[in-house]
Amino acid sequence: MAELEFAILGTGGGRFAMITQKRRTAGIRILSKDVNIHLDPGPGALIHSVKMGLDPQKIQTVLVSHAHPDHYTDAEILVEAMTRGMSRKHGLLASTRSVLHGNKNCGPAVSRYHQRMPKELIELRPGVDFNIGEMRIIATKTVHSDPDAVGFRFETSDVGDVGYTSDTEFFDGIGRVYRGVRLLLLSLLRPSGKPWRGHITTDDAIKIVREVNPELVVISHFGMGMIFAGPRREAERIRSETGIHTVAAKDGMRLRVGKEITMSIGNKKQKGLEEFA
Repeated sequence: MAELEFAILGTGGGRFAMITQKRRTAGIRILSKDVNIHLDPGPGALIHSVKMGLDPQKIQTVLVSHAHPDHYTDAEILVEAMTRGMSRKHGLLASTRSVLHGNKNCGPAVSRYHQRMPKELIELRPGVDFNIGEMRIIATKTVHSDPDAVGFRFETSDVGDVGYTSDTEFFDGIGRVYRGVRLLLLSLLRPSGKPWRGHITTDDAIKIVREVNPELVVISHFGMGMIFAGPRREAERIRSETGIHTVAAKDGMRLRVGKEITMSIGNKKQKGLEEFA
C-alpha cells in the first residue's frame, strides 16, 4: 500500500444540511491498490461517486457507522452495485446493530434482503476489528443518540493510521482512541460555543486534537450552524490553539496519505497543505 486515498464526497451533516444540501452528504470513499470502501453513504453517495469517477460497482466494502439517514440512506444502493445488481454474493457490509437490526432509538436501516447479498456481514461494536487487504479496521467508541454508533481507526503498516470519529460528543478518553494517527478526520457538527447533545464543537475538537497530536486534522460533517459560522474560521481556531495543521474539508476534496499527506480538489493538480490553510 504505497498510498491511501480518502475521497471526501460530502462534507455536510445533520438534518438541515442534509435536507438543503448546502453541503453534500455522500460520505467518504477510501481507496488503495487493494482497498475500495465506501464509508457512511448518506444521500447523494451514488450520484456523487459517479460524478467523481468512482465506479460504485468496484466497491468491496460498505461501512456504516450508525443508523441516522445522513450516514446510511444510499447503503442499500451501494450494496446492489457491489453485488452486481444483486446477482452474486460479493463484498462486505459492516455496520452496527442499529443499522442491521434496530434498537430502541432507531433502525433497522438496511433490509434483510440487502443483508443477504454481501459475501460477509459484520456487526460492529467498539473493539471489533477486521482486515480489508493490508488494512486493519477497528470500530471505536462514540457517545451519540444512536447508542450503537461507532467511529473507526484505519491501520496500515506502511503509511500509518487514520482516525474517523463519526458523530460523537466529547467523552473522557476519546483522544486516547486515536492517539498515534497521522490523519484525524473529525466530524464537527457545531462551532465553538454552540453545543448539541451527541456531537462535538470546536471547543471539544481542540481538546481532542491536543491529546491525539496528529500530523493533520481535517474537519468535516458540518451542520448548518457550522456552515454559517464558517468552517475555515473554526479550523483556523483549532490550528492556532493546538499548533496542529487543521483544514476544513470541501466537497470533492481528495486526501492522499503516503510519505506525505497531500490534497487536491476535483481534477485540479495536487496541492500542498498550505494552500488549504
